Amino acid sequence: MAVKPSAIGAMDTYSLEGHWASESDGEGHAIFNADGIRCANCARSIRTGLGQLAGVRQTDVNVVNGRVSVTWDAARTSLAAILRTVAALGFRPVPLAGDAAATARRKEWREALKRLGLAGIGSMQVMMYAVGLYTGALQGIDPQLAEVLKIACLVLTTPVLFYSGAPILRGAIHDLRRGTLGMDVTVSLALVLAYVASAVNTLRGAGEVYFDSVTMFIFFLLLGRWFEMKGRHQTANVTDALARALPATAQRLDAGGAGQSVPLAEVRIGDRLRIGSGQVIPVDGRVCGSTAAVVDEALVTGESIPQRRDPGASLLGGSINVGAALELEVTTAPHESTLHALVRLLEHSQAQRPRLGLAAERMASWFIVRVLVLTALVGIVWTLIVPSRAFPAVLAVLVATCPCALSLATPVALAAATSRLARLGVLVTRPDAIEGLAQADTVMLDKTGTLTTGAARLLEVRTVEPLDDATALALAAALEQCSRHPLAAAFLPHARAGLHCSDAQEVAGQGIEGTINDRRWRIGRAEWVAALRPPAAASPPVPLADTAATAGVALGDAHGLQALFTFADELRADAVQTVSRLTGLGLELRLASGDRDAPVARAAQALGIAHYAAEQRPEGKLQLLQDLQREGHKVLMIGDGINDGPVLAAADVSMAMSGGSSIAHAAGDLVLLRESLAALPAAIQVAWRTMSIMRQNLRWAAIYNLGAIPLAALGLMPPWVAALGMSLSSLLVVMNARRLVSTGLVGSGPVGSRIS
Repeated sequence: MAVKPSAIGAMDTYSLEGHWASESDGEGHAIFNADGIRCANCARSIRTGLGQLAGVRQTDVNVVNGRVSVTWDAARTSLAAILRTVAALGFRPVPLAGDAAATARRKEWREALKRLGLAGIGSMQVMMYAVGLYTGALQGIDPQLAEVLKIACLVLTTPVLFYSGAPILRGAIHDLRRGTLGMDVTVSLALVLAYVASAVNTLRGAGEVYFDSVTMFIFFLLLGRWFEMKGRHQTANVTDALARALPATAQRLDAGGAGQSVPLAEVRIGDRLRIGSGQVIPVDGRVCGSTAAVVDEALVTGESIPQRRDPGASLLGGSINVGAALELEVTTAPHESTLHALVRLLEHSQAQRPRLGLAAERMASWFIVRVLVLTALVGIVWTLIVPSRAFPAVLAVLVATCPCALSLATPVALAAATSRLARLGVLVTRPDAIEGLAQADTVMLDKTGTLTTGAARLLEVRTVEPLDDATALALAAALEQCSRHPLAAAFLPHARAGLHCSDAQEVAGQGIEGTINDRRWRIGRAEWVAALRPPAAASPPVPLADTAATAGVALGDAHGLQALFTFADELRADAVQTVSRLTGLGLELRLASGDRDAPVARAAQALGIAHYAAEQRPEGKLQLLQDLQREGHKVLMIGDGINDGPVLAAADVSMAMSGGSSIAHAAGDLVLLRESLAALPAAIQVAWRTMSIMRQNLRWAAIYNLGAIPLAALGLMPPWVAALGMSLSSLLVVMNARRLVSTGLVGSGPVGSRIS
């Protein structure tokens, strides 16, 4: 959907593409950046302001990346009204990705550099003059020279305050208009008090001046915010890279094979598209014709080696055709394609606020109120004791206690961790996933499609006369044509034009039922298939015995079981190594599968997993999970199928495979973008390290603030030293979090062991 510029009043022109805002079934949802968010009170102001709009159901604000997520009743309010409200609160809405977002980031970057550069030059010059004044105060200085130096400081400080410090002052004004006390209020109060007092003393030729404190405070604060902005832009680049991967148009072929360029939004399921060599595949589909395709899926799955896709094989939107030109049949609507789904998941994740972030926000908000009270008490006490020292002490307290580091301690670490996990091929779709991943001590794994490739190989077909093997396979293909179960793909090549199932229904953990040529059929678990037969009827004997290397799928109708298909499902190439690494990290592994006992036992033995459970329906897996949780375990569940949805949703933290069902993706807290488990141990170590760095950040922020308060209140910390300490504290928190993007992975596991 798009919003016309006129609908947003005086705000800059931009458009909202499909991944940014959408409406369905009367409910609207939008995710966007809000320029100007600095602290917890800014976020609270947006939530409060939007909460007062009729029809707004939920608002989430992420402080660290300035991202806002809004859900509303489309019949009661509109996106334009929401954007106007955000703008009226003093925050400029900016799209997440696309040209408008990139332009906004470039503009923000240039403005930040100009303001930072002026503050840096101004603070250096003012400090040079201030050194002369400090030396003159100790050794003597000509009064006229001292006056000249003070006037020079005033001239240099004025543009630094009102240009470089303009975002800080504007933030404070907006906070006061909204009736909130953000950190910009305390900072601006200190800056304005110091500047006004210094200007008055300069003009009247008597008293102390604090121009050096003003300029240095602004410079170091802007330097810290510059690093914050850099990290925020890098996080946004992950979303932008995904969003930019899809072309705006596609070459659609008509019945005669002629191509026509059409907007991607007009592409429909069943259309045939031509994808030239080197072009991006715009939507999910399958290879047409008789020539295999060679595609690069690095952006979508993280697979660095180009993949061969034979005729009829699936292709993922966002992949790049690195072979000859190919034809593709569209199987998924553009807005539901793989890449669009990943963008939506990532945007939703980045807009939500994790529990740890909420706690830090509340702590910072609580801290600001008490700082103002403390500042007033310090001023009163010093006025009664030594009035001349009251103002410097008040100024130092305001500066030293700015809760920048405290507000940033948690969110910058989570943002860096999310970016690092995305590079590993793990998409975070819930804000608390990293905390849950760090706390997990037990990993429960599904087998088919998770530990195994899911690309089952058909070994044998056994039928009951008069049904022959070819017809049995054709019936199975008709039933499985809409299924995403890993075994379904093995039947599809045997489809027959005369057999079609129009009402196929998939039953989680059991199989598929449908009508073919006025006859009701089932395919799936033998017991469930056999239940289609009336109890009084006689069932022809069909051998159902499995061997240790095969798993059986039954086909039957109202007359009983008609066929049994046996398959071999091979372990993933990296499964053994992954399980070994997880065990080495001190995690307990459990295997829970809906397959029969023999193939599950074989897989568990090959992987070295001692605890396994076979023939588990969804409720059985859920019961196993709940039993572990009652024993005090924190469980990470990894699965891919429809039947894994309930247990994924109930786990302490869950991870869905890239090729899994949409239900698994919706229920998972994380999504593995690659068809591989290799990134799992590294992801767990990233989570451990993230929690460690967050604890370090919180400790440092608390130690600095608590240590600086008594020094500032006792007059032992000059205002310029307080400004330097506050800025360095924020900078240290940001740089400490940036260590998460380095290559080394060292962290403390759930049992406290040191892992490298």
